[in-house]
Amino acid sequence: MFDRHIPETMAQCSAINYQEILDTDTRPVPDCLRERSVPDIGTKPVSVEHYTSPEVFQRSISKVWLRTWQMACREEEIPLVGDYQIYDVVGKSLIIVRSGPDEIRALHNSCLHRGRKLVTQNGSKREFRCPFHGFTWAPDGAFLFNPVEWDFPQCSHEQLRLPEAKVARWGGFVFINFDPGAPSLDSVIDPIPRHFDRWVMEDKYIFAHVAKRAKANWMIAQEAFMETHHSIGTHPQIMPFITDANAQYDIFSDHVTRHISGRGHQSPFITDRVLTQDEIANALLNQGVAPRGAAPNALSVVPEGMTARSYVAEIARASLQQETGYDLAETADCELGDSLIYNLFPNLSVWGGAIPNLVYRWRPVGRRHDESMMEIYILKRVPKGDARPRPARMQLLGDDEPWASADNIGGLGPVVDQDWANMEAMQEGLAASEAQVVQLGHYLEMRIRQHHATFDAYCEESP
Repeated sequence: MFDRHIPETMAQCSAINYQEILDTDTRPVPDCLRERSVPDIGTKPVSVEHYTSPEVFQRSISKVWLRTWQMACREEEIPLVGDYQIYDVVGKSLIIVRSGPDEIRALHNSCLHRGRKLVTQNGSKREFRCPFHGFTWAPDGAFLFNPVEWDFPQCSHEQLRLPEAKVARWGGFVFINFDPGAPSLDSVIDPIPRHFDRWVMEDKYIFAHVAKRAKANWMIAQEAFMETHHSIGTHPQIMPFITDANAQYDIFSDHVTRHISGRGHQSPFITDRVLTQDEIANALLNQGVAPRGAAPNALSVVPEGMTARSYVAEIARASLQQETGYDLAETADCELGDSLIYNLFPNLSVWGGAIPNLVYRWRPVGRRHDESMMEIYILKRVPKGDARPRPARMQLLGDDEPWASADNIGGLGPVVDQDWANMEAMQEGLAASEAQVVQLGHYLEMRIRQHHATFDAYCEESP
């Protein structure tokens, strides 16, 4: 069990902290944002081999990727019996199929005759018929047909049932695990379901889904989004309105960590002057990263008695209430703009809050240690009384297409492009490292250190 208190030995930024920011909110804040879990996990450096070694990566395939829970799709992507999505990772392929009205299975996407992939595109089928010789399976994996069954006396229908991976669901997400002996999803995902209870993730739909390949290890790609103090070098445009060096970090378990950056306060890296509330509000509303749902304003004046934080939250509250039809009068300011980022090991990040939620997912490209795929989802709440909209199809960007070209993710695209500029150079720099270790901050980067500690624990554990 992790220590719930901040160790006295752990130095932190002297600027206003997130709990003090919450004290100023205009509505009662959710209890989950008051929970803290800050263990002292030391200052041990991380081996460069985690990012650069083909051997370490190969070991991680069987030790990590084939033993952990991974988000495979959203339920709204497979609403009807026979609908399916393909989930590929480290050379494995699964068909995530709705096999019954309330039943989802993860079938291995490989014909048991000659091994051809049964499907290569997402879709809907009453049965899975191999295009090579016609061997056929039902959506629940049961074997249906062999055109030359008389020539296979050794194979009963039961023997030809498609193998399956484990499946679990939470909040409209479908998770898979290749390990039949893996612990339950419930045992590793806590406290995410409890913390997200008020944000009704099961009532969300995929408004946008964009993906792009990075010429960098999957850990490099993921860790680019696990702290905020890189704003000083990578995102200087967000410094007028975000807590970065004074962001909050929590480690709830080996598998779940959290990172919170508050909006409406200038970065402590800005030391030459104190920005006015009007300047902070206008930076929030006009830099393209305003709370999703808040419309940009050319020249905003914060009303007397309000702060930039409460003013922009009120704009977002009114806009989101009009869009969804739900009463948000008691929704806290923190739920309408702060970055409430939860990570589930190994490769998922889910943002909390009442505003449209960001979801990030990272995967290696095939069995390559130095290439990865990042996906960004935006989940919006289904408007009150409306039918669920059809989920957006994934837009795969080419290597030369910037994230900014994906119009459906709005102002987020140019910000991610700034992160992207670091990744390939980091992969090359780590490969050239003479020190062969990475030094991480004691507090600000403890989530990254915990990520590597959990990775090591999986890689070193005997089956």
